[in-house]
Amino acid sequence: MRLVAHRLGKTYRQADGPVVRGIDLEVPDGAFLALMGRSGSGKSTLLGMLAGTVRPTAGTVSYDGADLWALSDSRRSRLRATRTATVFQDYNLLEELSAAENIRLGAKLARRPLTREEADAALERVGLAGLGSKRPDELSGGQRQRVAIARALALNPDIIVADEPTSALDVSVRAQVLNLLQDLKAALGLGLVFISHDINTVRHVSDRIAVMYLGRILETGPTEEIFARPRQDYTRTLLGAVPSLLGA
Repeated sequence: MRLVAHRLGKTYRQADGPVVRGIDLEVPDGAFLALMGRSGSGKSTLLGMLAGTVRPTAGTVSYDGADLWALSDSRRSRLRATRTATVFQDYNLLEELSAAENIRLGAKLARRPLTREEADAALERVGLAGLGSKRPDELSGGQRQRVAIARALALNPDIIVADEPTSALDVSVRAQVLNLLQDLKAALGLGLVFISHDINTVRHVSDRIAVMYLGRILETGPTEEIFARPRQDYTRTLLGAVPSLLGA
């Protein structure tokens, strides 16, 4: 699925100015795009607008040419349910439900009910075969995030949207989840748009990077090109520490 944002902006009433301003961004079919930048640069707001959960005050978001925010609420919900899925930083699993039940609930809310067998198959795909009856408090952090990924995959999305999907995990478990995402990309052709402050995560998973600063895209390009620069240069760029590039 080709995801395109054009002149995208967002202003909140309580804010002094736009939180996101004039964003033009394209996510090609099957690409892994990392959003990076300082805290408060507008990454989460942009991610929400791309996912269809935060309404922009300017501009458009289109999925394969269909303007997401020009649709009625019901049509937009159906489009999101059939094309995208979300993975949250804190897993967003219900503690009283088993892993399989969490997956089935997510599918039910998206109006795509699953059988227990289908939920178990989603768990097997992320390396959690036989753990469908376990509750979240019986699983490790890495396993809980795998359940969250399985819940997303069960919807057969074209693209997954994720806010810091590995930030709560320790280094070794983070590597396992990243390897899983790479394997799924190769096997399923999934796209991924994710926020991360971890340069190593971005370097090993993303195809493209978009760096945000003060609500704008500071720079965007292929990951390999940005990391081909001297370490000091790419570190400053990825952390959004070069406001002069905006002409400010």
